[in-house]
Amino acid sequence: MRDIPLVRLLSMAVTVALDELHQELNSGGHPTLRPVHGYALNAVLNGNDTASAVAPLLAMTKQGAARVIQHLLNEGYLEYGTADGDARSKPLVLTSRGHDVIALSVSVQERIEEQWADVVGPRQMAGARRALEQAVRHGRDELPAIRLGW
Repeated sequence: MRDIPLVRLLSMAVTVALDELHQELNSGGHPTLRPVHGYALNAVLNGNDTASAVAPLLAMTKQGAARVIQHLLNEGYLEYGTADGDARSKPLVLTSRGHDVIALSVSVQERIEEQWADVVGPRQMAGARRALEQAVRHGRDELPAIRLGW
């Protein structure tokens, strides 16, 4: 067996995990969600409540982020809230459906990690996790944005 370049192996791991995650989300009543939607929901959950704030986190234009957000509004995962003291401001907020799908996603991701730990062993999985986090954080003040396509 040839050695697989690390970047390709990491890409394959993401593909396998996202495929399984989205199969589970589909089975759980969320057939229209794609990876970009999950990243956008997490951005809003973490206080990025406009397309302008979400766009750089998704490494896309404001217009691209607005399309993603519109899909999430149409599907009932997001809604417009009200800002304290500014009636004109309409910050994005998660609906109960949005919170439910995030909880399901977290549960599925935990299960995937447990399954992988069953394959490679819990100590190796924990070590791989620590090593990847250390490598990704090296030389950065913040974690980099996730680029969904090139």
